[in-house]
Amino acid sequence: MLFNSVSFIFLFLPIVLLLYHSVDRFRFRGKDLVLNLILLVFSLVFFCWGGFKVAIKTLPALVSIVLWNYLMALFSKKWKPFLIIGVVGNIAFFFYYKIWNELAKLIEGLFTSNLTIDKLVIPIGLSFILFHGISYLLDIWHSKAKPNKNFAEFALYMLFFPKLAQGPIVKYYEFEPYFRGRSVGFEDFVSGLERFIVGLAKKALIADVLATTVNQIFFSVDVPSIWIGLVLFTLQLYLDFSGYSDMAIGIGKMFGFKLPENFNFPYASPSVSEFWRRWHISLGSWFKEYLYIPLGGSRKGNVYFNLIIVFLAVGIWHGTSFLFLLWGLTHGLCVAMERFLNKKGWFEKIPKLIRWVYTIFIVNIIRLVYKVQDIDGFWLYLKRMFGLEKVQEELNFTWEYFLSNRVIGLSLISIIGMIVFGNLRIQNRLRQWNKESIEFSIVKYVILASLFFLSVCAVMTSKYQPFLYFQF
Repeated sequence: MLFNSVSFIFLFLPIVLLLYHSVDRFRFRGKDLVLNLILLVFSLVFFCWGGFKVAIKTLPALVSIVLWNYLMALFSKKWKPFLIIGVVGNIAFFFYYKIWNELAKLIEGLFTSNLTIDKLVIPIGLSFILFHGISYLLDIWHSKAKPNKNFAEFALYMLFFPKLAQGPIVKYYEFEPYFRGRSVGFEDFVSGLERFIVGLAKKALIADVLATTVNQIFFSVDVPSIWIGLVLFTLQLYLDFSGYSDMAIGIGKMFGFKLPENFNFPYASPSVSEFWRRWHISLGSWFKEYLYIPLGGSRKGNVYFNLIIVFLAVGIWHGTSFLFLLWGLTHGLCVAMERFLNKKGWFEKIPKLIRWVYTIFIVNIIRLVYKVQDIDGFWLYLKRMFGLEKVQEELNFTWEYFLSNRVIGLSLISIIGMIVFGNLRIQNRLRQWNKESIEFSIVKYVILASLFFLSVCAVMTSKYQPFLYFQF
């Protein structure tokens, strides 16, 4: 089920909210357990909504992962190494699902016969679920948490539907305080609803519109169109993914959970290192705590080697093909280089504008791996972008066709919005007006109501538009 679907907006979410808050109004013994079970049951419904055939193939894997981590944590009371066995098991789950399909493609490609190998149906949000399991076991290992005997609580941590498919990744010790005694005030609920609407508008009104043009461009185009496509894809990916995070955080608030922020205007970053402190923050924080620091971080071993290993791991998390190893290696080398230049005191001497251009260029050029099928396709697009190879195909459209008034307008709105709302002074001023000005509140709610109405219209009239990071 998608957050930007009619069934979710007008059926699933209202039913869960109504049932949850109807029960939450009363005081009775065991209320926390009942509320947790409501969310757990509906999280499973959310997972299975794609259809019985898909659910029957993927639900056993999902339940197995949850049970595996639950039992390994309990067994660790008698023998602590069960935690490490549990972590290894999670990694094995990951590679089994990620690598099997790649191997199947490779084997089929080696034979000219009609050899076909059954491919695995990967459970939605598999990577995110496994990361939650690993963090749970490692938090226990480092005494940041204790094994949870309450299966409903632990299963809710693993499967809570707002973060099930695409994060944010929440560490166990961050989530644990919300198992019992959480409350949802009126302001929290309204704030969550506002955040949900903003995320829905990002996805439905801008990202999905840009996606249509991006998909056309990355088919067969001239050199200017490829550059235009890369810029539009940059905006689409950010608005799509941050839109999902906004919606997930907003839904969490409406149920009394505070999920971590996942984005902080990353395109304002003057370095690749800072970009990763602002982009997919929960992923970067996870790898820092559970891989970079255990490797030695900046205190033990070779810090540059540690950084490259971490980003190679991030690349493998995105995909097991050589393309994503190249993606991870590129980011790792850039972060390591910046670390070295900072140590020498040279990096900060470079004008900030030049550092920003370098960051945006590197981050987005390597994103071509998202749009091509193999390494040959990557090099082909790269050569075309810099005029090193002419387009041989007959072109139906050139770059002028893609720059419609609608695309230009939405792109400008996106860029101006990021510049304006990314300014700390403006953020503080808006918060102040929101607290003190009735007129500001009226204007805000008129805008939000309009955005919701337009977003629903877009959802109802558009084709199936999954979130981009569902594939990871």
